[in-house]
Amino acid sequence: MRPVIEKQKFEIRHIVYMVLIIICLISIGIAVYMQFFRNEKLGIIFGITSEKEDEEYKSLKENFLNIFTNDIDTVEAYTGNVKKIRNEQNLVLTAYNIQEQDVNYTLDVKIPYFNINENIPKEINQEIKSIFKDKVDSIKSSNTTKNRIFNIRYKTYINNENLSLIIMSELKEGNNNERIIIKTYNYNLRENRKVKIDEILSKKNIDINNANNQIKQEVNKSQEQNIRLRNAGYDANVRDVEADTYKIQNAEEFFIGQNGYLYVVYPYGNTELTSEMDVIIFR
Repeated sequence: MRPVIEKQKFEIRHIVYMVLIIICLISIGIAVYMQFFRNEKLGIIFGITSEKEDEEYKSLKENFLNIFTNDIDTVEAYTGNVKKIRNEQNLVLTAYNIQEQDVNYTLDVKIPYFNINENIPKEINQEIKSIFKDKVDSIKSSNTTKNRIFNIRYKTYINNENLSLIIMSELKEGNNNERIIIKTYNYNLRENRKVKIDEILSKKNIDINNANNQIKQEVNKSQEQNIRLRNAGYDANVRDVEADTYKIQNAEEFFIGQNGYLYVVYPYGNTELTSEMDVIIFR
């Protein structure tokens, strides 16, 4: 009976070795995956939370235009001192609150400003005035009979030392297409300076190559109909996803928003007469 027993022990030992080898290979595979896809969650890797997170992502994108409620959301409170223009007031206030209707225009405007007594916020406030308040003034002083509707709203997020201000304007002039302009401003409260996107990418451990691929995929998805029309021989506007504009390092409009997620926005109305935009969110 001894040879049989020894054979059984030999087989069990080899089975244990095989199991250990498989576990090691799985562990190595996960480690390699996480090295190259650090912005992904383990739940997605194993297919556990993919559906739930996809629904959240879809909801955040669909409701993007609804975030502009003219107030502040605190993701994580900043505990440092900030030199304010108006003490005991919020870090962002409404500078101009205009609801006005005339024969040729309708205005519903709330233009914000940084309540921070530092040079950079003051420069940003001047830029905001030049872009948005000056447009209000030109509409009110124009003699054109073209009916115009102009709305401005904003949203602010505080994520520890990072303050993000997002402003959206909607302009409809006569029979022209609606134009939506979105401007974002990111300010470091502790160091009194603007925040660059590469800092956010580094802090959130977002892989640049993966981010660029996600941007290309989502922009292409949003313009699928135009791509089909162009391929069928029609004159349709198709974005060049290979352009440097779509490299995340070159993103001009971005902010840290709900749940601390990074939003990258391509508002084509900033340079064109359109309301089209692409919004990509990074967890």
